[in-house]
Amino acid sequence: MKKIVVGTVAMLSLAGVSGQVSAAEPTAIKVGTESSVKAQAETQIAAVTSLSTPQEGQKNRSSGNFSVENLPAGTYALKFVVEGANSSTHFNVMKDVSGGTDPTIWSNVYSGNTTDVQTDRSFYIANPSGTNSNFTVKVYALY
Repeated sequence: MKKIVVGTVAMLSLAGVSGQVSAAEPTAIKVGTESSVKAQAETQIAAVTSLSTPQEGQKNRSSGNFSVENLPAGTYALKFVVEGANSSTHFNVMKDVSGGTDPTIWSNVYSGNTTDVQTDRSFYIANPSGTNSNFTVKVYALY
């Protein structure tokens, strides 16, 4: 079984054909004469630092707001990557609604999870679990 690893830079190996692909420049790699593999591109669009627990005086919020706007053309998903915490760390993403109730947009997000695409300038990390230290969440547009 051959594996394809996709990321900022990926090494591909298919049916004896191999090469290096940069996600900044998606590339089709010919395998034989009848098929090809399209490399997925990703661009970091946001980063935010979160506390390991809700902020003082807050029920859910553990980070400041971050924006998901002006996405690359063809964006079909968002990917969340957690840095500075263990693999069991997960959290919710909520939308800050001024003077209203903040809805949960995505629940139980782990590092590497992908979600549907929603845009707003006021998302935040909420109710983190599985960590005792602050961590950074980076958001990538997949296209």
